[in-house]
Amino acid sequence: MLLFKNLFSLNTWEPTKLFSKNHLSPVFDFKISSLENEKRARRTKSLKCENVVNSYSSPHDQHFSLRAVTDDAAITMEDEREIIAQKANNGIGINEFFEGKNILVTGATGFLAKALVEKMLRTTSKVNKIYILVRAMDKEAAFHRLKSEIIESKLFKCLEEMHGESYKLFIQSKLVPVVGNIYEPNLGMDIITAHKIAEEIDLIVDSAAITTFDERYDLALDANVNGPCQLMMFAKKCKKLKLFMHYSTAYANGGRKGLILERPFTMGESITKEMITSNNVPSLHAAIELDLVSKLKNNINDNGLEQNMKDLGLERAKLYGWQDTYSFTKAIGEMMIDSMRDEIPILILRPSIITSSYKEPFPGWIQGFRAIDPLIFFYGKGDLPGLLCDPDCFVDVVPIDMVVNATMAAIAKHGCLQTPQLNVYHVASTSVNPISFSQLFDHSYEYFTSFPFVNSKGDKVKVKEMKYFDKLSDFSNYILEVLSKQHRVQDLNEIELSKIQKRFKRKVEYLKHFSKLYEPYTTYKGRFNVGNMRNLMEEMSEEEKRSFEIDASKINWRDYLLGIHLPGVKEHVLEGRKISS
Repeated sequence: MLLFKNLFSLNTWEPTKLFSKNHLSPVFDFKISSLENEKRARRTKSLKCENVVNSYSSPHDQHFSLRAVTDDAAITMEDEREIIAQKANNGIGINEFFEGKNILVTGATGFLAKALVEKMLRTTSKVNKIYILVRAMDKEAAFHRLKSEIIESKLFKCLEEMHGESYKLFIQSKLVPVVGNIYEPNLGMDIITAHKIAEEIDLIVDSAAITTFDERYDLALDANVNGPCQLMMFAKKCKKLKLFMHYSTAYANGGRKGLILERPFTMGESITKEMITSNNVPSLHAAIELDLVSKLKNNINDNGLEQNMKDLGLERAKLYGWQDTYSFTKAIGEMMIDSMRDEIPILILRPSIITSSYKEPFPGWIQGFRAIDPLIFFYGKGDLPGLLCDPDCFVDVVPIDMVVNATMAAIAKHGCLQTPQLNVYHVASTSVNPISFSQLFDHSYEYFTSFPFVNSKGDKVKVKEMKYFDKLSDFSNYILEVLSKQHRVQDLNEIELSKIQKRFKRKVEYLKHFSKLYEPYTTYKGRFNVGNMRNLMEEMSEEEKRSFEIDASKINWRDYLLGIHLPGVKEHVLEGRKISS
């Protein structure tokens, strides 16, 4: 069945006004509010930021700070207003928190952590050392990866211009490549290095992950579950550790629908358990999944291992209520961290689909195709004229610089508080600035009409408006019909027709698999609550709001897609070359 775009209003609900100044007791503060965290921190005397008292300038402010430490009464509305008023001028203290800190970062050669490292160096230059865990044969190879994949990246050009001739010395004084592997005890570091880093670091940033939707189950478990497990074991050896920060994904929420809260996962629960009140639903435990994979690997020969592991990942994900192996193992990774944390303060950030930079360090920077880009550029090349999709469903995207800014603000806040809790932040846009799939492809149609691809014959590819389907059979029939018209099969002889029909069949099968892979996202019915992000914004000073912008409600999606994101992908991923279709 062909789905037509809704000609009426996209939705009947009002997007949340993310950062309303008068919205002091928001409806969406269902879980652990920042104010509750702050009160607990003061009651336990664990507010350890060195300048917390000095940052209050007036006698009244100092009286307020001392009173808050010893007051055991519940926070009232008046207290809430007073706390926010106190923070309005001083802010979170983002720059101050990072000053002098030693940080261990995993996954720093990847898209997100690389942008985080750049921002820390550019805006909080008084950070002490950033240890970059790198998989390499030796120190020389690790330094080569650091140099080629980070220091010489286009992303760091602004930083290089800032420091001029002293750029290399500045980088060498800040970034320290460390040979290691997150899958191994002590993160694969030698004993001396592991001890040195454990003695020094104040903060761990975990960004290492496998993000392929249909990855082999054994590999995804190793990266997304065993990796965080090894990091948590190492974190317990770190004497100065103020915070453990882990990147997850908003889609770790699996098949949840409606407004999705910023709730942590605990071992044993599952999305299926939330939806079905039955005693027959098995509990989800990381140890059981790891053992299952280990036993299966011992009973399968190498020839069938890869496909069996892919099938198993999807099967287990569906059983417990997740859409694919990626989102499933990221959720188990969160459970692993929660089960091991003891007194370690934990911060988990769940970004939605991360796209190119909105402003910083320059608009449009991106590394590799992100989740929505294959859909858009297949469409632009004429290979994907239809999609298995609900056109009125929202696609939740957020620019990478806003994710990085939210990361640094949340780290500063919770690294300062140091309460032994697990805090979850959704970094997402749908609740505050929604864009539907039909709007996404309308904007893409506009872009590729003005800036078309060129096919192998030198002709410009003419795109038509995207068509939407809710049945796989209708989708595949339409793709076959379009391909037949493009290649004028009626003019071919029998031998040529047979060859091209085989080619068509392979292409249709590929696009069917591709569309099925994306279907959980193109028909997603959830909206991610961003209450903690709103609270974070309210606590930031005006200067911090400018330097660490996190308000996705300000983005004009048409302007961003046509003027920033799509040109950015062409420049930094396709490197400006014309792509034959």
